[in-house]
This record gives sequence, structure tokens and C-alpha cells, in this order.
Amino acid sequence: SSDGLIVVSAFLPVHVTRSDNGEWSADWDYEALLSMQTHLRVTRVGTSGVPVDERHKVEAVLRPFNCVPVWVPTSLFGEMYNGFCKGVLWPILHNGPIHGDGGREAELWAAFTAVNRYFTDVIIQCFNEGDLIWIHGFHLMILPSFLTRRISMAKIGIFLHTPFPSSEIFRTLWCREDLLRGMLNADQVGFHLFEYARHFLTCCRRLLGLNYGMFPDSSGGHNLAIDTNGRHVSVTSIHAGVEPPVLHQVLNHASTVDRVLSIRNQFHGKVIFAAIDRLESLKGIPLKLLGLERFLQRCPEWAGKIVVVQVGISAFERGDDYSKTRNEVLSMVTNINNRWPGTVQFQECAESEMRLQQRMALLRAADIVMVTTIRDGLNLIPLEFTIAHLDALSEQGRNDGRKRGLCILSEFSSCTRVMRGALHVNPWKISEIATAFFQALTMSEDERMRRISIASEFVTRVTTQRWALAVMLDLKGVQKNEDAGRYAGAGLGLGFRLLGMDSKFNSLDANTVARAYRNSKSRLILLDYGGTILANDNVSFWLPTEALISTLKDLCSDKRNTVFVVSGKERHSLTKTLCHIPNLGLAAEHGMFVSWPTAKVGGKRRWETLVPDQDRSWRSIAITIMEVYTSRTHGSYIEETEMKVLWQYRDADPEFGYLQSRELEDHLSNVLCGFSVDILHGGVEEGGYVEVRPKGVNKGVVSMHIVKHLEKISYNGKLEFALVIGDDHCDEPMLSVDVSSCDDHISTQLQCFTSTVGKKPSAAANYVNDVEDVQELLESLVKVT
Repeated sequence: SSDGLIVVSAFLPVHVTRSDNGEWSADWDYEALLSMQTHLRVTRVGTSGVPVDERHKVEAVLRPFNCVPVWVPTSLFGEMYNGFCKGVLWPILHNGPIHGDGGREAELWAAFTAVNRYFTDVIIQCFNEGDLIWIHGFHLMILPSFLTRRISMAKIGIFLHTPFPSSEIFRTLWCREDLLRGMLNADQVGFHLFEYARHFLTCCRRLLGLNYGMFPDSSGGHNLAIDTNGRHVSVTSIHAGVEPPVLHQVLNHASTVDRVLSIRNQFHGKVIFAAIDRLESLKGIPLKLLGLERFLQRCPEWAGKIVVVQVGISAFERGDDYSKTRNEVLSMVTNINNRWPGTVQFQECAESEMRLQQRMALLRAADIVMVTTIRDGLNLIPLEFTIAHLDALSEQGRNDGRKRGLCILSEFSSCTRVMRGALHVNPWKISEIATAFFQALTMSEDERMRRISIASEFVTRVTTQRWALAVMLDLKGVQKNEDAGRYAGAGLGLGFRLLGMDSKFNSLDANTVARAYRNSKSRLILLDYGGTILANDNVSFWLPTEALISTLKDLCSDKRNTVFVVSGKERHSLTKTLCHIPNLGLAAEHGMFVSWPTAKVGGKRRWETLVPDQDRSWRSIAITIMEVYTSRTHGSYIEETEMKVLWQYRDADPEFGYLQSRELEDHLSNVLCGFSVDILHGGVEEGGYVEVRPKGVNKGVVSMHIVKHLEKISYNGKLEFALVIGDDHCDEPMLSVDVSSCDDHISTQLQCFTSTVGKKPSAAANYVNDVEDVQELLESLVKVT
């Protein structure tokens, strides 16, 4: 196929070795998930583990494998991998605390970001238009942020092979938002289990205020996705499998067969329990040994008839956790063997000494495999064990007299969800582990065959290639507009966000606006207040600066101008802060009330309402219902204005507040269906509220009302210039009004400029960066008058 795929991982799925004569060679690492063969045009990117000074020779050796190495200084990669990834991220992702980093947060984070930048540069060189980019592992969580900044049109997926923690654990990370935004700059985020995906979704809602749900995909179906910045980020949960042909090839190798016979002869006449775990607390080895001890205390008749072969993989990168776990395991093994000699065969080895061939030999020789992890991501050992014992279902296998082919799995291991035939245990409940030993040893032949058959269904159906294809199809199905202008970036550094917006959305050119303003005789300026002409940090006081007052006065003093401040605040608040500016029009409560420009200042200002007299009995009903939800939702409260009632939950727990707001919205809709009201809902990112107000009034409606009544207040002929600026979702109706179609009192030469404050998805045609830009723009208009 011509489809291109760039597979990115911290380490390339190849073994690179140097012979005694100094020649380099490479071979596929067949046990690596990413070494699967495919019909796609695949380029693999990752580190090679080879010193930089051998760069040119190793690149030549890797070229036939379509592997492109990333050359990272050894010390920097060590800081990233051992310091940040294993020291900080690894425990957090497994729902554990960070093991002290000595106050080196900034240093470790800098190493992490630097390595991700190294990867970015290499990927950009390999990328061809139309290629899919598939990133693997938590080591590269922020890589999508760097990639989308430079190739916004690329479809990017990231797949984590670890668990994802609850939001209460993840929020303890100082870099939590940067990590989440890094992943959300991809188009697809993948996990092995929905349990992990659910935690990720919850973190996005609670920490970033984002919503998720089922959204359409390009195939006409729907998929789970997060709604962020005008884009939908697909969330996939598909558990990986193994490659049976590769495993069978290893099992049939002469050296493997010899090793299997050697192990069986060593433990002749005993039922062999095998366990292969890294020496860290997360793997639950001490819990397994406690369960074994409890079992032998209950059933001493099995002493001498079983052996637990426990392989401990050295985990030096885990520091104190490794040494503490190792010492605890050695002590427990000694105690058990002192009481029941030969019961536990413990061996510690490096990861390189327990590769696929050695592992498959042990799994084939064993009768039962045990996993008692307390938190686990991808663990393929039970799947490999099942492949090694598929022949147990054959007639010959049934008659070999061995109690083999059964898995005992912790319920906290990811593969528990797919290995339904296994015996599942809670590793924290020692009695359950002891019972599992007994069940495995005394299980009837029929029950054992039934369980092996169920377990074999997944391992033969879901292979590594089929898993990869399923994830790739999901990524390819992500809806992404082919117009590169549809996507834009915002934010600096790791605060960068990929935005989905209109391709014509550009920065507002102040010179163009000023030129159009100068050449026009009849002008309309509509401005939001808080967040647009007044900085948000001043909104609580609602006091305009002296500079702003001076600018508004100058604009309003020009008889060619009609200037309105259109705000969500109540009319008494606007009167108090802005009524001293002559000829300034005001619209309060999102357009419920309008005060036309007047030369009079101070005193009582005349207001008219766009809402006719109507039944207001809905207010007491809405408030009564909201009070019930307020009493049940800590942090929520009710706000009342002249024309509307709001239930605010922005200070409540984000997840619970959102759920309560949806229920409240439904409740109000049912009860108030007979009243002429609108019920509006704003998500956490929009301020978190449920609002009830008279029907059919918003900033868009009042803007049209102002335009249609310009003849009452302007005597400068047909409208030739319009400037509309707002900053949030409440201003969108005003920004989307087509001024040119509102009335005959509009010039055919009208030049209309709409702008949002901040680069974000909007109905506006343009954006300005901040409130200061708005103030500078207005000041420039005064100067060209």
C-alpha cells in the first residue's frame, strides 16, 4: 500500500550489536510490540542505545529496516528516562506517589521536553504528506504539541501502554496541564483498557474543563472523543495481543526445547508455578509469597509437591523501590524455604537475560503462571503462556498427566479483562491468593479445559497486527479537514494548543481597520465589556481605567460614530461605571435592556427592554428547583438579575457539578416547557452555569436591533463601517450577525470587522491577542479621526 505510517517509540524495535571485529549488525526484536510486520510503508523512529560517535555506521545498518535513530546525548536521555519518566511519571501513572526527586523538578522537566524536541526534528525529516504518525509510550506524552506546531495537518495518534491514574493522583503533578495538552494535540489517544481511558477523560474534564461524548467520524459512525478548541480528539481503548506464529517459531527452536526439558527434569514430579516480574513494589511479589505461605499453612500436604519459580528482573532505575523490594523478596524466600525446603526457586536477572526465548522456555515448562501485580499496564506474559499451552486442549495434551495451562491473574492487571478463563484474585487479599493455589491444584480436568479454551479465544483472535490495524483504522477515520488553514496554533511553549477554526480566521490588521474607519462617514462600534475592553482581573471591580474612559469619550464625541458597550452585567452596574461618558450606548444583561446614546451624563439613564411584559412566575419555580440542586452540590450558588436566574457551579467539583448541571437542565426544561423562556447551559470551560431567561434575547438580537434603529441616532447616511469585538461564548451571537443584511440603512460599500479576543474557535473573522490590543486599536482609531 502507498499509505505511510511513522511509528515512534522511545526505543527502536531492533537489536543493534557489534561483533568482535567492530562490525555493527541489526535484527528485529520480535518480542517488541512495534516490530510487527505490515503491508504499510512504515518508518520507525526511536533511540538505538548506541553511542553518538557510531552514528553513521549504525544509521547505515538500520536503513534496510526503515528504522531512523534519534541521537540524544546519553546523559540527557538518562535524565529523561530514569529521572523524569521512571522517577516521576511511572509511579504517578500507576496511582502511586512520586518518589522524591530532590527538588529537581525543573531540571528533569527540561530534560523531558528536550528529548521530545529531538524526536520532533527527526520525525519532521521523515514525514511525507499524508503519513499517519503513531506515537507509543508515556516517554513521549508531549511530542504531539511539538509536532502539531510544525505539521498541523498530520494525523497523529498516541498510545499509552501504562495505566492512567485517577484525577486525584494525576493532579499532584506540577506539569499536569502540559502533559494533558500534549496528548490532546494528537488526533487520537489510545489505551489498552477503557478503565484507563475513563481516568484520562475525567482528568481532562476536571483539570481542563473539557467535555467528552460520542461524536461523528468519517465513516458515518460515532466514536468517543474529547471536545477541545473546535476539534474532537478520539479516545480509543483496544487491548493488544501477541503474534502466535512468532511464539510458535520460538517454542519449536531446538534450544528452547532443550531448555524446557532441563527445567522439567530439574523439578521432576512437582507442579511448576512460574512468575516473571520486575523487582518493584507495583508487581506485588511479596503478596504472592504471603499467599503461598498461607496456602502451605492450610494445606501442608502439598509441601514438596509444588515449586514456585520466581524470576525477578532487576529494576535499578527504580532506585530505593528496587532495593527495598529486592531485600523484602529475598528475606521472604529464605523464610519460606527454611520452613518448606525447595518451595521457591528465586533468580534475579537483567532484562537482557530474560528475552523471548528464555521466557517462552520457562512458560512452556511451567504448569501454571501467576501475576499478582497491584497496578499494571500492558502485561503479555499470560498471553504468551496461553500460546505455549494451546496443545493442552489436544487429546495428547489432555493425557499427559499435567495440571497445566491455567493462569492466576491479579484483577489489577490489564489482561484480566481479556483473559476471562483465568483465576482472578485480589492480591491485597492474601486468603484469595492462597485459595487460588488450592483451586489450581485441585481443579477438575473439564473445568481446566473450559478455562484454557476461553483464554485461548482472545490470544488467537486478537494478534498484534490486528490490534495495530484496528487502532490505525480509528486514527485514519478521525475527521480532519484537508484545508491546512482550518487549523491554527495558539499559546507559547507547552501551552500550545491546536485549534480548529475557519480557514479565513486571521489576526485583525489594525492598519486595515484604521484605513476603513478614516474613509467612512457613518460608523458603528459594538464592544463587549469584561474581557474585551476591561481586563478580566479588573472585572470584579468593574471599574474602567482612565485611559479607557478617555478613549471611549473621544470615540463617542465624533458624530460619525455610534458606540455601544454590550455587556452581560445588570443595567445598574453599567450605569454606575459608564453613564458619565456622553453619547455612549449601553446594552445590559446580554441585550435585555438598551440605553440609547445621549449627551446627558449622570442622573437616571433611560432604558428600554427588548422583552415585552410577560408572566414572570417562572422565576420562583426556577429558583425553587435550583435551591434543591444548590443544597446537594457543594460550591454551587444562585445568581439573580432583573431578567434572569443562574445556577453557578464553577466552584463545585467539576465532574459532579457538570453531572448535576445536566440533570438540572433537564429538570428545568420539563417543568418550564409552558413558559416563554430559554434554558442555557455553559460547560466548565464556559464558566459553569445553567441559566433561565426570557426567550429570544441575546447579544446577537440586540445587535440587530441597534443596527435597524440607527436612523434614530445617526444622521450620517448609510452605515459604511462596523467594528464588533467580544471575548467569550456569550459574544458569539453578536460576532455572527451579518450586519449588511440587517436593514436598508446599510451602504453597499460597508466594511465590517468582527474580532474575538484571544486565538480560539469563533464566529468572528479575526482575532486580537488580548485586551491591550483592543485598547491600542481603539486609540489608533481616535488618532485617525
